[in-house]
Amino acid sequence: MSKVAGLLNESLFTARKMKRLLFLVAGIYVVSFLAGYLMVHFQVPFAMELSKTLIESVSTNPVFTPIIGSLTSGDLALAIAFTFLVNLSLGAFVYTTLIGIIPILGGVGSVAVTGFRGFVIGLTYYYVFKVSIGYSVVALGTLVLELGAYVFSAAAGINISLSAIFPRRYQVESRWTAFKMAWEDAAKIYVIVVILLVLGAIWEMGGIYITIH
Repeated sequence: MSKVAGLLNESLFTARKMKRLLFLVAGIYVVSFLAGYLMVHFQVPFAMELSKTLIESVSTNPVFTPIIGSLTSGDLALAIAFTFLVNLSLGAFVYTTLIGIIPILGGVGSVAVTGFRGFVIGLTYYYVFKVSIGYSVVALGTLVLELGAYVFSAAAGINISLSAIFPRRYQVESRWTAFKMAWEDAAKIYVIVVILLVLGAIWEMGGIYITIH
């Protein structure tokens, strides 16, 4: 337990060092989510069409079909495992952290993914909130936990992208050294990412399971 507590404390300390990036990413998520939500609310044609396409594609998306199949067959544990693995590997690592290997452009890419993701979630959650109070509670919890994880993973990616250009962020002259140090910080940050995504998968799949069974 002491080792786990030590890892978590180290992760929180690293997060404090990145607090400006964390606030930036969180702000982008809030603004983009509200933009998508309000565009559907005011029935902007482009937003209405895109939200319809997104909702229809969920049932046929190969990423989501194993999760949906597990839920409908009653295998909650498998649904949770699938959700966690997809969110960690694709949602967090590939789309928001790994692209940080590209100096500057990787950071811009992570910001772009953040803005687009927030916008898309805003488009679809407008309808989710209208289904029932139960679905709204599940959706809000999922939003806080999973997007919370992506805030940390995106901040880590942006930090990696900036490190190779601005090594002085780590009080060193070598860009390679700064780049490696940024990846070490990303690994520490991922302790928080993993915890949030585990909780998010349990909350989301557990909530959906209860509402459909």
